[in-house]
Amino acid sequence: MSRLPSLEPGQPLDPDGLKLVGEALFGSWGWQTRMAEALEVDGSTVRRWVSGAVAVPNPVKVALRLMLQARGAAPAPPPRPGDPPKAPARPRSAGKPIARGEPNR
Repeated sequence: MSRLPSLEPGQPLDPDGLKLVGEALFGSWGWQTRMAEALEVDGSTVRRWVSGAVAVPNPVKVALRLMLQARGAAPAPPPRPGDPPKAPARPRSAGKPIARGEPNR
């Protein structure tokens, strides 16, 4: 399988890249129809993107990137400069366990 194109902001998605993403998400047969259904657009819209007649809109690139990430086919984007670090997960309560039948206080 070829390397997937970058779907990061500011990077164009050409028809060949769209085909690679479509096949990675939906398989090699019928991917245009399934992509149209997933994005809730008409099939002819996807075909215009594939032909190069119309550029792939940025919101579509975002949706495709999120679909790839959800399926584990694309790495999560690195944090942007200036973004605050993620807070660690809150530890579980170390309080006394509640026995069955006792009211929760």
